[in-house]
Amino acid sequence: MLDNFDRFNSFHDWIFAGFWSDNRRSTVYLELVSDNFKERKTIVFMDVTRCLVTDYGVENIVYSLDILYDFDSPKFTAAREILDKSTPFGSDLPPKKIAVLTASFGGEAWIEYSGYRVLSKDNTESLPD
Repeated sequence: MLDNFDRFNSFHDWIFAGFWSDNRRSTVYLELVSDNFKERKTIVFMDVTRCLVTDYGVENIVYSLDILYDFDSPKFTAAREILDKSTPFGSDLPPKKIAVLTASFGGEAWIEYSGYRVLSKDNTESLPD
């Protein structure tokens, strides 16, 4: 089921459950699960130039997921500097939007991309004890 990312404020206290990439399609997938485990969202970022994930572990609690598109803002500049330091090959390219997932605990991510879509799945199955 497709969803609109703008419906979600920040994914605060959701779980950053996984990520993977498809370099042939320049695509990155973020898997997020609600804190009550009843909702699951896969955010598909397309036309990805650079991606950095740090401190990903067994438990990853989201503080916020922000979309940065004001190329002159301090937040965008800081995010671009993180990507430039991590992956300098894209630093001379024209700017793109950057998704920044910050953590209350655990993994964080910076994704430079052109477009996205959100896939939703309601988890109706009970979780094992």
